[in-house]
Amino acid sequence: MAFKEIRPQGVFKSPTAPFSLATRSEGGVLLHISGQVPQDAAGANVGLGDVRAQAEQVIQNIKAIVEAEGGSLADVCRLTIYLTAREYLPTVMEVRSKHFKDPFPAATAVVVSGLANVDWLVEIEAAAVLD
Repeated sequence: MAFKEIRPQGVFKSPTAPFSLATRSEGGVLLHISGQVPQDAAGANVGLGDVRAQAEQVIQNIKAIVEAEGGSLADVCRLTIYLTAREYLPTVMEVRSKHFKDPFPAATAVVVSGLANVDWLVEIEAAAVLD
């Protein structure tokens, strides 16, 4: 892992939320990962109408990209999550907690009116620091 969590005093962070307020990295290679969507390797949409299945596929895509460069999900220091409905957030956070451990990536979640494909409920972009 090429980053550490920053926890300054005086800034609130929910003790149950799986994200870091900030992460700091030094050295290493910064990998910028475009927004990943719920499509498998063949380009087929996964989990139609099922945000949990879609979030799992998205994270598997991120994992495959990071591993292709010699890293792991533990190297992911930043996530930006786009959701098409606010009620999907708890489920996506649950899936995130399954794949990312403390120190968690810094993260932002944004509710949008839609994604590039009407069937997609979640899209996640990421950054990773590789040793």
